[in-house]
Amino acid sequence: MVPVHLTLTRTADGAPDGGQAHALVDVLWAHATPERAVEHIRARTSPAGIGIILFIRAASTDIAQAKAERLMTDALASGASAACGYSLTLHS
Repeated sequence: MVPVHLTLTRTADGAPDGGQAHALVDVLWAHATPERAVEHIRARTSPAGIGIILFIRAASTDIAQAKAERLMTDALASGASAACGYSLTLHS
């Protein structure tokens, strides 16, 4: 399992709350198909946004990061209200 660290930064005013982080985790699980190999998701809020760690089953960090980026891009593009109003930063 490879941990992939991401940050979702608010594009609108206001800091996210714990309920938004929980709802976002639900959206991510809804998009976590078997080929994305997601084992676990952690999300915590901060004044800047939501910090996320995705634990991905992968042979390398590069593969895990690519899977995580596709998952996050799809989740943010889904139109789900919990996924709206954020921009994505992938930490290497």
